Amino acid sequence: MLYFDHSATTKPSEEILDTYLRVSREYFANPSSAHQAGQICQQLLEQARTQVAQILSVKADEVYFTSSGTESNNWVLQVILDQAAKSHPDRHQVILSEVEHPSIFKQIPLLQSKGYQVKLAPVDESGCIDIDQLENLLSDDVLLLSTMAVNNEVGSVQDLKAISRLLEDYPQILWHVDGVQGVCLHLDRMKQERIDLLTLSGHKFHAPRGTGILMMKERVNRAPLLYGGGQERGLRSSTENLATIVSTAKALRFAEAKQTASYVFLKGEHDRIVEALESQNWTVFAKDSASPHIICAAYPGIPGEVLINAFSQEGAMVSTTSACSSRKHQAHHTLQAMGVDPSLAQSAIRLSMSQSTSAVEVEQLLAVIERISKCFSLDLQGR
Repeated sequence: MLYFDHSATTKPSEEILDTYLRVSREYFANPSSAHQAGQICQQLLEQARTQVAQILSVKADEVYFTSSGTESNNWVLQVILDQAAKSHPDRHQVILSEVEHPSIFKQIPLLQSKGYQVKLAPVDESGCIDIDQLENLLSDDVLLLSTMAVNNEVGSVQDLKAISRLLEDYPQILWHVDGVQGVCLHLDRMKQERIDLLTLSGHKFHAPRGTGILMMKERVNRAPLLYGGGQERGLRSSTENLATIVSTAKALRFAEAKQTASYVFLKGEHDRIVEALESQNWTVFAKDSASPHIICAAYPGIPGEVLINAFSQEGAMVSTTSACSSRKHQAHHTLQAMGVDPSLAQSAIRLSMSQSTSAVEVEQLLAVIERISKCFSLDLQGR
């Protein structure tokens, strides 16, 4: 199998799986238990938290473990935002970029029902936030701004430094960054001091599913997401999933160590794939702004679902949009925001790599692209 759907989920590496199994077998006690076994598990938990904090260049008590990136994003917009509103009842505006993940975007009706005024920051034709238009949206009435680090559909890398500079004049605005797609190659970009809240998800960087991360700076007014036994310093009660938490911390350390080498390698492979696609008359989106590990392209005239099936029959796994919407045959939300013609957007697919992708796999993918493209070219000519 050729797996090029890493933006949907990654395969846990053998080293990480070994850690997961060892912790599951040997450290199964509840970290909240007062006995010795529980205390040892609590120590492991805090070691994992400290490791994540060091990698993100924040304090350990600014790191919280959740069950997923979606949960972390919901915590921000449903709890942290309300807490900020209580402290600033005269402010009621929220700014989201037009290309946010569904776990952000689908909360808009809820936010509006609570009385928040939601404004959307436009993106340009490359999928990047229009910095000038974002600046025009900023005001003293804004409570929170949420932006991605790397878009999950087309891979556009957002200019977090430029956004950070804009926010220098608005210290009251909470800035949340969805960094879920950024860990593969862009960890350093997400270490902006101005970022107040950062979402990550372990299964996007070769850890098992079931652990998300929400970094909250000390300056954020915090409030509980889940009530109960008082875990995560009383803010997210639920017995901790210790095995996946420890595995996620280790996977994040591995991802950081490989950043430079992976970027150089995947940039080269990205360019090879783009060249192959364009030589076969594909349209590649966000070609210059995309992270090297994500490629979004369309073969005009052929529906994305048909393309996915053709790749799958060749043993290559790719997707149409984000995994959250691909089976629902929803339109490319990001391409729509970029102004791409709907007839072209419906032919779009996403190929995504990770730090585990090999040159051999890419070479095999190139052959698949050539075969599929020639087949559909003949099909279109025969219509």
